Amino acid sequence: MRLTRRTADGDRQADRGFSLIAVVLAIGLLAGVLISIASMFLLGGRQVKTGKTITEATTMANDFMEQLEQRSFTALYTSLGAAATDTTKTVFSNVTGSPIASWQPTISAALQQGVASVTILPKGPGTPTFGSATGIRVTVTLTWSDLGHPHTVAVSTARF
Repeated sequence: MRLTRRTADGDRQADRGFSLIAVVLAIGLLAGVLISIASMFLLGGRQVKTGKTITEATTMANDFMEQLEQRSFTALYTSLGAAATDTTKTVFSNVTGSPIASWQPTISAALQQGVASVTILPKGPGTPTFGSATGIRVTVTLTWSDLGHPHTVAVSTARF
């Protein structure tokens, strides 16, 4: 049984379907579109993972900052190993014996090659030291590597 159709002028013509070239081109075009869409899903997945990691790092940095904010003004700089005559102090979580070394297991569990640092700077007139400061700027910084790219999150506050 053969299908036929009528043209506008009434002639009958047999339906022949698509040519092999048209089918191959259509399949090629469809494959190209599907590959593009699949790569967008992969890229989107990476972006979601990076966003999740940045959110975790920011939450951790805020938690660490809250631990530091519980200390008194003097205990803040002395607990981090700064003397009253110092003008700055930075400590790292991956250094043995560091005052923030206890943070490292938490950081390592959540961030690939993650390290925290705390920098404190005295604020006040002239060139202040911690003993003469009217305030202290505290910065908690987390650095890590995600998919081969370095990332940093820093949280800062001032204590008076």
